[in-house]
Amino acid sequence: MRDDELVEFIDFILQNLVDLLTVMSSGYGALLAQLRALEKKLTFLKSFILFAKLRGTVDIPSLLFTHIEVVVLIAACLSYMCSLWDDAEAMYNPEHCSIICEQLEMIKPVDIHVYEIYMQVRRASSTSASLHTTMMDQQILNNFNDSLISCLWDLLCCSSSFMGSVKDEMQILDAGLRFFRSILKEPKEHMDELNEKIGALLTEAGIIICLLLLNRTKEGEPDSLESTKALDFYDMLVNTNIHIKHVKDQISGSSIIGSPPSNHSFQEQGGCKPSSHMPSEGKKPITHEVMVGLDDEAEKVIDRLISGQEHLEIVPIVGMAGLGKTTLAKKVYNDNSIIYNFHIRFWCTVSQEFNVKKLLLQILHSDGENEKLEFLDEDELLQKLYQKLKGNRYLVVFYDIWDIRAWNELRYSFPDNNKRNRILFTSRFSNVASQVEYGGQPHNLRPLTEKESCELLQRKVFGEEDCPQPLCGFGMEIAQKCKGLPLTVVVVAGILATIEHEVWAWEEFSERLTLTMVSSTELCKKSLELSYEYLPYRLKVCLLYFAAFQEDEIIGTKNLMRLWIAEGFVENVEGKRLEDIAEEYMMDLIGRNLVMISERRSSGGVKSCCIHDLLFEFCKIQAKEKNFLQVLRGFDELSTFNEPPNLPLLSIFSSGEDFIKSKLFCPHLRTLLFFDQTAARYFQLADTSFPFSIYKRLNVLKLDHIHLMQEELPEEVESLLNLRYNLEHEKVEAPTCKARPRGYWSFAQRQRG
Repeated sequence: MRDDELVEFIDFILQNLVDLLTVMSSGYGALLAQLRALEKKLTFLKSFILFAKLRGTVDIPSLLFTHIEVVVLIAACLSYMCSLWDDAEAMYNPEHCSIICEQLEMIKPVDIHVYEIYMQVRRASSTSASLHTTMMDQQILNNFNDSLISCLWDLLCCSSSFMGSVKDEMQILDAGLRFFRSILKEPKEHMDELNEKIGALLTEAGIIICLLLLNRTKEGEPDSLESTKALDFYDMLVNTNIHIKHVKDQISGSSIIGSPPSNHSFQEQGGCKPSSHMPSEGKKPITHEVMVGLDDEAEKVIDRLISGQEHLEIVPIVGMAGLGKTTLAKKVYNDNSIIYNFHIRFWCTVSQEFNVKKLLLQILHSDGENEKLEFLDEDELLQKLYQKLKGNRYLVVFYDIWDIRAWNELRYSFPDNNKRNRILFTSRFSNVASQVEYGGQPHNLRPLTEKESCELLQRKVFGEEDCPQPLCGFGMEIAQKCKGLPLTVVVVAGILATIEHEVWAWEEFSERLTLTMVSSTELCKKSLELSYEYLPYRLKVCLLYFAAFQEDEIIGTKNLMRLWIAEGFVENVEGKRLEDIAEEYMMDLIGRNLVMISERRSSGGVKSCCIHDLLFEFCKIQAKEKNFLQVLRGFDELSTFNEPPNLPLLSIFSSGEDFIKSKLFCPHLRTLLFFDQTAARYFQLADTSFPFSIYKRLNVLKLDHIHLMQEELPEEVESLLNLRYNLEHEKVEAPTCKARPRGYWSFAQRQRG
């Protein structure tokens, strides 16, 4: 078999394994882990063969070639054997798992012959002409680099016996390889020259990783090299890292990369003195929604929805951020005449990033019915929505539309049955409705008048009470400076509610507002910044924590407050429960008009909350600038991420498969929040030691929609004495830990149907 035929055969087996893993995604823990290990070994061999040929190795030695052929044939037999087991009983059979385990032990992708090939690659002529295009060369390098990262990641995670200096250099090597990953993903100028440099460095990195893996295979521990060999190995590792840094600096155009500030380094800015305490008991915030003005606007929109043509029509409410589109849409949606005229009303939040299946589930669940729909696919959900709307007069609100693609994906689920059905859009963009069939004239929302602004300000600060006469003049002055933007008015009101209700205090604030507000486009952002500066430290970090979630996400307050406590944001006050103090923080943020109530409990408490998308963007920027948290979305961001110094919190939005595949290594992380983005499907985590053996300094671990396939957590969790908040939606037994700090939450129980 020629090498190209062998690579093609490996590709064929890998595709079979992918199909098998897809079918088995709902169970079979031990078998699943073994097949993933097999997939990983075959991927390494394929990338290694192509890399060796690319680097000028003319012939792979016959012994190694024979070894690889044997490995591939064993893999083919295993793949075929598993494909014949078509029932759960066969899959779970211990004898079958034992057979696979024995076969896997025979597959050793790191062999002494592989090391010899590395040395041949090292000696190969660097001027060997490539038979591929630059892009093909780049792909081969990228695939091999991915395999090296995977091998190095296993070494870093599986053993704690490395000397500190060696492990530090290995982590530097890991960061360098991840940097190459980001470079090799995108075409750059002078890639031929760059590919040559990166290829040479990958050869050196491969030798280092191969030596460690070989030594572990022989001795059982990766750092048991003889002292003289250990010194040579360490020198090679350090020199390789130096060479990688040189190439990295050439690409980046700078030899010095500034370090971000240390975690939670919140320095007060602009000379503004924030309040250092929580509001007194006597100063109750206005937490109910206040509606001022817009009655004429609501009447116009309601008239368009109820009357007009019989065909389906889209009515867009358009206006800049903070102008009150959401408030108007809610007012219209809950109006008695709308409730009377439409048989069905649905509400759907779209936002910048959307998932079609999640949108469909959101629409179908927005009427309060608890029908089990999560396991239907997109086509079934589209049909379900169509059947539900067919024959009825319906109103569906699409809140916060950024891209008309969201509507286009769902369009055919909305029947036009000549019953005056209506779709209500809210958007910042006037051209959204003009791009689609049935698009009506946009309703451009007007700003508040000065009188309405002043009334809204007064209602948000004083509730039903009148503004004290000495403050009325400054109140009008402050309201005028808000330029008719409701969001700015309520944010400013949130500040006024926390400062002294004295003439000197309001006069001083009015002057500061004049200096801050520069233009209407920056108005809301500046008012949010000012409001943030007035927050006590503990409320600042609680507010920035919203950036760890998604834009427009409805967040359960109970879980959010638990996270605050686990993070240590909530002050421990003698005689008070942490939960009660956290609730005071929540109500304070609501009272300052920074957090919005999404849903109340039957008892009157706050069940869920959210923040305005402008405030969300502000929190994201602040959190990143202050090195408070970082958010990663999708495999590309995960796979190229290098942990910056002192990053305390990482929030990940991806599929479970991408999370595992990325081999993310952040040993200094304090908080890891993972949110699976595969709609309504739990990811099966076969190796439960994965998060606990890597992230050993964790205080907070949240794995959303992760299904642990063992009934017990691994022993590694015992070493995480600081772990306070762990898995949600899981039913597992935790080992008995010797110490658990106050604020620790056990695993929430999930009922499985």
